[in-house]
Amino acid sequence: MFSIRRFLMLALVAVILGGGTLLGWGTYRTLYHELDEQYDAELVQSGRLMAAFWNEGHVPDPAVARLEDSEHRYRRYFVYQLWDGGERVLASDGAPRDPLLPLEDPAAGGRYREVGGWHAYAMPLPGDRWVVVAESDAARRSLVANMAATVLLPYVLSVPVILVLVWLAVRWGLGPLTRLARSVQQRDANNLAPLRHRAVRELAPLTEAINMLLARLVGTLEREKRFTADAAHELRTLLMALRLHADNAAQLSDPEEVSASLTQLRRAVDRASRTVEQLMNLSRLDPQAGAAEARCDVVAVARDCLALIAPLAEQRGQTVALDAPDRQAVALPAEVTDMLIRNLLDNACRYSPRGTAVGVRVRAAAGQVLVEVFDGGPGLTAEQQSRFTGRFSRGRQDVPGAGLGLSIVDRILTIYGGALRYRLRTEDQPAAAVMTLPAA
Repeated sequence: MFSIRRFLMLALVAVILGGGTLLGWGTYRTLYHELDEQYDAELVQSGRLMAAFWNEGHVPDPAVARLEDSEHRYRRYFVYQLWDGGERVLASDGAPRDPLLPLEDPAAGGRYREVGGWHAYAMPLPGDRWVVVAESDAARRSLVANMAATVLLPYVLSVPVILVLVWLAVRWGLGPLTRLARSVQQRDANNLAPLRHRAVRELAPLTEAINMLLARLVGTLEREKRFTADAAHELRTLLMALRLHADNAAQLSDPEEVSASLTQLRRAVDRASRTVEQLMNLSRLDPQAGAAEARCDVVAVARDCLALIAPLAEQRGQTVALDAPDRQAVALPAEVTDMLIRNLLDNACRYSPRGTAVGVRVRAAAGQVLVEVFDGGPGLTAEQQSRFTGRFSRGRQDVPGAGLGLSIVDRILTIYGGALRYRLRTEDQPAAAVMTLPAA
């Protein structure tokens, strides 16, 4: 599992150690370059100084030039050779027996070269004489390494302290996140109150997202509680009615009374079936469904709904009609559109007088689609519209139904960005429920 704490620690340790390595390498290279130039300049000056002393004089006494026992540690740092006619006449302790540089072409003047682990300089003198001085490259590198170590030692010694401080800083910096996680873990299922923490800029989006999620959960639970309570109340009433009709049918002896009681029982069963069906439809409505792209032909859906509602209209002596173009697309799924039109058509058939016309009219208007479900009734007033949109609210008790149709319609239109209004009957046009749907 990915760990922010481990990632930060590894990244910071890598930066610190990598930076220290680059710092050491850069320090070593810089010191070596600067000291190399300094010592090369001193080497040339030393060679020319020795050449100046020997130019008109005699070869120094070897006994005087020889290093003492206590000075032997310096013999590998700086050496010199004096050559006369190809013969070495004087050399320091530890100097090679052969010339460090080729003793050729005195007219070329002094020459400097790095050869065989030495920084050597040869200075020609009249009479085929040469002064050769050299410094050990290993000695220079040892000196540079010691200087670099002296410079970097405080940094190396401070690395453990820096790592401890980094660990404490990472732990302290991630403390609010740890406390946030702990506060969420310690909550029980009934505690859905918003999280409250001190302001931390980086955690503000996470805290806000969690609080929004908790708010949605609270809303969902409240809807489920309300739905469960409403459904339980309605189904309890239906089951009580079924039980009463069944008891009456069992206790009566008159065939006509038994038949009437069974007819009432059948109607109660139909109403219970319809209530359960609409409760299932209402529970399946997803508030997030409106975000998905969907489309359908509302004319084809309306034609199918009219075909389904035609038997009920025929029983009531009503006629059905469809006034629509050949095709009209809306930005809703076909099953959702079917639920809208079917609920409104069912209400229109059940509540409009016998012998009237019931139908659907579809027309497009400014990027929207208007779907009118008209009937032969007087229409709904503003007070009735508000009251009948609630769950289990019915216009008349003598008409079978569950009182959920308009609640389902209102819920769907809220999800998919539609609207519903009612039109009262006038001399020019019938009463209608007018839906405004988004065009595809």
